[in-house]
Amino acid sequence: MFFVSRHEQGIAALHFQRDAGLGRYETAWLLLHKVRSTLTHNPLFLLEGDVEVDETYVGGHRPGRNGRGVGKTGVAIAVERREKTAGSMRLLQIPNATKAVLNSSVENSIRPEETSVFTDAWGSYKALAKLGIDHHPRKGGHGRQALDILPRAHTVFGNLETWLCGTFHGVSPKHLQRYLDEFSERFDRRWREGELFGHVLRRVARGHPLPYRLLVAERTA
Repeated sequence: MFFVSRHEQGIAALHFQRDAGLGRYETAWLLLHKVRSTLTHNPLFLLEGDVEVDETYVGGHRPGRNGRGVGKTGVAIAVERREKTAGSMRLLQIPNATKAVLNSSVENSIRPEETSVFTDAWGSYKALAKLGIDHHPRKGGHGRQALDILPRAHTVFGNLETWLCGTFHGVSPKHLQRYLDEFSERFDRRWREGELFGHVLRRVARGHPLPYRLLVAERTA
């Protein structure tokens, strides 16, 4: 818990193994995942206000194949849009960017009666209005134009990619959601880093056991 909390950008298992003097990499890897498994979002705490919603793909490309997201893992985001920065957010690993998956992600992340949702013109988001959500789609392209439409979401995605590659040199889709939860917790508490250890301690104390045999048996989403 101390090592997770003291490193602003998180800590990889190999780094943790060396700093903590552990004999086996597997021990370090397991301990870090035990801590990460407790950093899930409180389902009662939902986003509100102006919220940007988008999706992206992270990870490597599968050689010899084409298409959006081929060889990568889908991630959906919902992030509060504040005047000069981003508020709280949610990151969810998704199997695809279909209407059912994305609409469910949005519904489980916001207070619909207190939220306006901003998206690009991706067709899967069209049904949000039918769900009683105040939806504001906007057509756009790629690069700078996409950043102008959903600035908070694209900034977070850029930071996420940098974090996954820089700190962990990439992660397996099998365990990606725990890394997304850790990133979200760090992001939401970025102005209160001094309180992170106490927060992690409380989460671990209330968390559920995650033995090694269950961790390695998990299937890829």
